[in-house]
Amino acid sequence: MAGKGRPKKYKTHVEPYLDDIKVMCLTMTEKEIAETLDVGYSAFREYKKQYSALNNALVKGRRNLVIELKNNLIRASKGYHYDEKKVIKERDDYGNMIVVKEEVTTKYAKPDVAATNLLLKNYDKGNWANDPQMLELRKKEIELQERRLEEGTW
Repeated sequence: MAGKGRPKKYKTHVEPYLDDIKVMCLTMTEKEIAETLDVGYSAFREYKKQYSALNNALVKGRRNLVIELKNNLIRASKGYHYDEKKVIKERDDYGNMIVVKEEVTTKYAKPDVAATNLLLKNYDKGNWANDPQMLELRKKEIELQERRLEEGTW
């Protein structure tokens, strides 16, 4: 058996959990996913190269994370209502903590200017920039390049 090394854990520790891995990507790094699956990180990286199913699960999981983060950024830029729960506890006659009352308060998170700025810079690049003069110069440069292409002097 010399030279064979340790049997691969992919079939038992990774493959059965491909759907779970997509979800894990929302809250974990690849290293943390490997630890959760009880697989060494270097082996996990090798499995990612060898098995397209694992790589695809990670790509889809990250795509879902990006979608969730975009949604959160948009929500933050617009402002939103949320419920805040407050639990009031007291000690009973025996010294045990007991819940006396739960209060739910609806609050409002104001629109986040930084989130709005980032979104506009990414979704409306033509009109939003830190340096408007530079934006104007870029527009002129593009126009010049287009003219050169049309004239064949590029």
